Parts: sequence; structure tokens; C-alpha cells
Amino acid sequence: MTSGKADEPPEKKPGGSPRVLFPESAAPQAVAAPKDGNQPKILFGAPRAPTPKGDRPRVLAAGEVRQRISCGVADLQGMDANATEAVAKAALRIVDSTNLDDHYFDDVVRFGAPLQTEHGRLAESELKIVGSEVVAEGRRFAAELLQCLMDLDPERVFAVRGGFLNTVKALAAPRDPAGLFSRLYPEVRALATELNALAPEIVAVAKQVRAVGKAYKSLSNNLAGHILAGRFLVHHIDSLQLPDRERQAHYASQSEALETRTSSLSATKTTVEMSIWTVAAVSQEIEALARLAEGLLQEDLPAWHAAYSAALTAARTAQSAEQASTRVPLRDLHTRILGKLKLERNRP
Repeated sequence: MTSGKADEPPEKKPGGSPRVLFPESAAPQAVAAPKDGNQPKILFGAPRAPTPKGDRPRVLAAGEVRQRISCGVADLQGMDANATEAVAKAALRIVDSTNLDDHYFDDVVRFGAPLQTEHGRLAESELKIVGSEVVAEGRRFAAELLQCLMDLDPERVFAVRGGFLNTVKALAAPRDPAGLFSRLYPEVRALATELNALAPEIVAVAKQVRAVGKAYKSLSNNLAGHILAGRFLVHHIDSLQLPDRERQAHYASQSEALETRTSSLSATKTTVEMSIWTVAAVSQEIEALARLAEGLLQEDLPAWHAAYSAALTAARTAQSAEQASTRVPLRDLHTRILGKLKLERNRP
């Protein structure tokens, strides 16, 4: 038989404590800190202070430090007295970023090439706007409306005899002014309604052409900066006298390439300047067409119709004083509408 003590917990020794597997006596010795705690331990050689950083980045060419080209805003403006400070600063950034030590001439071959790509994109946008179907349809409605209003010219329709010029006008005047007005006014209103329906689309095209004009001006400034930078780099290279013939020839080749690129950019800038003028004229025309389309049906035409009706009523009563008083406001309104239409038609 087993003893009953087997079911009881083991007896604790008097004054006993839990067993510690890793006593403090087994802890590793603390490493003493070096006398100068701020300095790293140098395993090989003697410590040396790092080289202080310069205020400009170091550019390497074939493992050698490339010296920056000495250039400033004053130097660039000295080459072109008409260059603004903004253009000179842009040119300075271009000079600093051009690597003449590249064996593949990458910076020189592509010098200003993205600007010419941008010019092609803007030229396509310009052609698309000029050939817009919305604008073409608006021009057609405006031309037809102008012809109708010229046929309803009050000076000819209500011409009276008296003096050679008035006699000629009276002979050319229609026999039935009221009949002429009744026949042409529905056409005038229909054309005005068509223009009014096109107004939102014409306004959208006007915004597009303004955006293209702003982009052209920005492109012109960027081209000016590249042209000035290219001229400076060519002058800098031509002034170099290097003992290494191979390197001198390398620089001379880049000078020729830069001259070619600068001439190409100058031709592009000339084209851009012409485009700025053209886009400004087209913008003026489309904005005038948009204003005409927005205001004709609701503002100008109702007033013109009321004045014309009053003049026709006065003509039927054959009262000279009343005819004169009604024709003056009609003539003014008619002239104002014709002015808007003719401004739209005087496009480049």
C-alpha cells in the first residue's frame, strides 16, 4: 500500500525561496564607456573630420569633379540688353543644368527639344479651334443675319425725297416697308435663336482659345531663356583653351551643335510670336461672336423690333415730326447691332 503522503504537496524547507536559474552573479560585466563618449570607435586609422558641404552640388564627369560654368544674371543680361530678369534667371538655370562633359551630347542634342514638341501640340490645338464646327456655324448665322439687317437698313427703307442723295435712296427704297419687315423679321429672329442656342458652345471655345494664347506666351518666354542660355554656352565654349586636344574637340563639336539648336529655337520663337498675334485676333473674334450670341435674342433684338414697329407706324401716318423722332433711336439700335456683327466678320 502506498502512503497517504503521496497526495500531499511536498514539504517546504524552512526559510526556503524560489529557485533562480540566472543569478545576478552570472550577469555579464558592463562594458566601460569610452572616455570620449561622443566619438565613434575607429578600428583602422585615425579619425578625420568630414569634408564640409559646399553651397552648390558637386558634379562628376568620368569620376572627376566638373567645375561649374561661371555665369550670373548680369552676365546673361550683358549678352542681351532686352532680356528681362525672369528670362535671365531661367537661362541661368539652364546653363547650370547643362552637362558639356557628356560623351553622348545628350543635353546638347536635346537642348530645347521639349519646347518644340510643346509648340507642335499648341499649333494642333490652334488649328482645331480655328476649324471648329461650332464657330463656323456661328459665323454662318451671323453673316446671314448681317445680310438681313442690311436689307432692313432704316436709312434705305424709310428714305425720303429731298436732295440728290436722298432722292437716290428713295428710288432704291422698297415700295412696301411694312411688307419687307414682315417678310424678313421672322428670318432675323430665327437666326438670332440659332445663335443663342450655340452661345454656350461658343463661350467654351472662347475659353479654349484664351488658354492657348496664355500657353503660347509662356512658351515664348521659355524659348527666350533657352536661346539666351545657348548663346552664352557657345560663347563660353569658344573662349576655352584646353591643353587636351581631344577634350577641346569634344567641346568644339558641342558648340556647333548648340549653334544649330539655338538657330532652330529662334525660328520656333518667331513662329510662336506670329501665333500669339493670330490667336489674339481669333480670340477677339470668337469672344465678340459669343457676346453677340448671348445678348442678341434677349436684349438687342426686342428693342430693335419695338423701334422698327414704331417707325413703321409713324411712316403710315405720314407725320414728319413723328417719323423723325422714331427713326433716331431705330438708327442708333440698328447701327449698334451692325457694329457687333461687322466686328465678328472682320476676322483674320
